[in-house]
Amino acid sequence: MRYVSNDNMFIVDIPQICVDQMVSLIKISDTNETGGIVIGNYSKDLQTAYLTHMSEAPADSKSGPMWFVRGTKGLCKLLLKFKAKEKYYIGEWHYHPNGSSNPSPTDKKQIKEIAESKSYSCPEPILIIIGGNHLQYQIGVFITVRKTQKFIELKKFNCQ
Repeated sequence: MRYVSNDNMFIVDIPQICVDQMVSLIKISDTNETGGIVIGNYSKDLQTAYLTHMSEAPADSKSGPMWFVRGTKGLCKLLLKFKAKEKYYIGEWHYHPNGSSNPSPTDKKQIKEIAESKSYSCPEPILIIIGGNHLQYQIGVFITVRKTQKFIELKKFNCQ
């Protein structure tokens, strides 16, 4: 799946294997939110993000039917493993059970904080929200740009 900003400045490619990873994880979480980090890399011109892995929720994560706090346990080890393959942290994903793929004010605030944080080294983090359930879902893709403080929704690109 390809998602593109209205101005064509940002493109996110999500392969089916990443969608399958999220769907299997939301099936397990049932009615509680879940999520993790997004790993991938960028094109040479930095316009396109290629997603390669959606992590499961770290063991120290906390969640309920309408909230999720991603933990950090095991993420350093996971990121080092992917760094050897030239794949890096590029954002976050989480699930809104039986809900929409639209971000909440909390979602927007958290991804903005990540964009502004030097410790993440990710000035344009991607936020992916999967809403619905494991049988019927929608995916929302968003980017926050540190430089302009803009929160941008990308639209699914259909080449029909």
